[in-house]
Amino acid sequence: MIKPARLNERRHILHERRNALLARLTEAEETLQALRDGDVDALVVRGEKGDQVYTLHGAEEPYRNLVEQMREGAVVLAQSGDILYSNARFAALVGEPLESVLGRPIDRFIAEVDRAEFTALLRSGNGTRRSRLAATDGTAIEVYFSFTTTVSSKGIPNLTLIVTDLSELLEARSERDRAERDSRRKNEFLAMLAHELRNPLGAIRGAVGVLERVDPKNGSAIRAREVIGRQVGHLSHLVDDLLDVERVVSGKIRLDRHPLDMAEIVRRTIAGFTGNAGLDRHIEINTEPIWIDGDSVRLEQVLTNIVTNAVKYSSPGARIVVSLRAEDNDAVLSVEDTGFGIAPDLLPSIFEMFVQAERTLDRAQGGLGIGLTLVRRLVELHGGTVSATSEGLGHGSTFTVRLPQVAGRSAAADLSTPPETTTPKRVLLIEDNRDAREMFRLILEHAGHNVVEAEDGVRGLELLETENPEVAIIDIGLPGLDGYEVAKRIRATPNGQAMMLLAFTGYGFPSDHERSAESGFDHHLVKPVDPHLLARLVVGKVGGAGG
Repeated sequence: MIKPARLNERRHILHERRNALLARLTEAEETLQALRDGDVDALVVRGEKGDQVYTLHGAEEPYRNLVEQMREGAVVLAQSGDILYSNARFAALVGEPLESVLGRPIDRFIAEVDRAEFTALLRSGNGTRRSRLAATDGTAIEVYFSFTTTVSSKGIPNLTLIVTDLSELLEARSERDRAERDSRRKNEFLAMLAHELRNPLGAIRGAVGVLERVDPKNGSAIRAREVIGRQVGHLSHLVDDLLDVERVVSGKIRLDRHPLDMAEIVRRTIAGFTGNAGLDRHIEINTEPIWIDGDSVRLEQVLTNIVTNAVKYSSPGARIVVSLRAEDNDAVLSVEDTGFGIAPDLLPSIFEMFVQAERTLDRAQGGLGIGLTLVRRLVELHGGTVSATSEGLGHGSTFTVRLPQVAGRSAAADLSTPPETTTPKRVLLIEDNRDAREMFRLILEHAGHNVVEAEDGVRGLELLETENPEVAIIDIGLPGLDGYEVAKRIRATPNGQAMMLLAFTGYGFPSDHERSAESGFDHHLVKPVDPHLLARLVVGKVGGAGG
């Protein structure tokens, strides 16, 4: 039997233990509550291996670093829309210091036109939407918003906003679209080039067939020769346009500028159209004497391309009015037609490379889509501007060129072209292509000149010693000894110093002209060569080196 004193002692010990357990339980509950409330930064757990310290703030740090280093902007918002947290990326997107972003309403950084939709997304608490941020400098930044709602341990909801910058993506997409558009235009251009080459080549081939079957004096033979001449001119024009547009775009073209009466250029250019019996368009000219500083050849090319465009995109019987007037300090040249007009969507890009109106089989106007590009670049090189207007399809179009005026000069200062002499020259023709050599020999002999010919440079130098020519026409691309070397050797001879040397070549870049001049050539002629120009060069009626 347990004595009362012993029993009381046991009761006291159990009471003490119970109170201690209750105290520890209370402490554990308080600790758990502190953990839930985020009031504890670390825990110390005692064990066999000693005290183990667990830092709760350190456990969150990797995630904080991850958010801070994200390429996306990250923002935590109160339900009111105020910014409770922002990473550095979001602050950089809106162009504000990080400390200036915190506490401010998110609406401040949303583009005004997108705020209503953003507010609806904010109220919903979840979702995605493409939108725009309004940066401090006024820039609108295309972004993608992703919203989620989280609830804190205290039951307070917070909105998490992830902001993805779409600028690089949109720029890459724009570059891709531009590359696809350029590729499509290139393919269309190649198809048009093939079409444009096949047409004149087919006509030339047919004309040659006629010449093979009829008497040279027959009317059909005469028409066949006219077809060949016309189509060769067309081919030459295509090649010249291709070369010119490359030179102009790359900045390699040089203008031969001097004071010009623009009215004379207009009259001379339009005469080439009105003199064509097959042209069934009515062209009117209204001009007045206006002087400019320019390159007559290039300005004729500008007007030719614009008028050709008007003819091409108009029906037979259409009216084309070419006007030249003075306005302020400018010479204003306009070409107005009653043709097909220009669609509104095409008008802004009408001067871009390879741009053309839509073609159909019954209205294949031809051309490569580079003529107006040349017009714009050549006009800009002259310090001028060019524009196009149209009321739309079926309402015609007007092209306007503005060039700076200069003071005019008297008519006595004009240099008239002297009449061509008929004095025969001794001409050495060095050309490895037999057909080309024969044709140019016939042209020169028809003009009264004495021609000796050679198929390569070595034979040409041999004839130089025996024939003593006054003029040498030399193809650059000769086999073995090329034309440059032949010219140098001619200049090194006693009689070569006074000779006229003409270079024939298919290359017409400025560097080719310079190399010809360095080799001793007087003129650099790009194939196909105009027979009339050749005739004038041979008799010395065209001054200046370089051709």
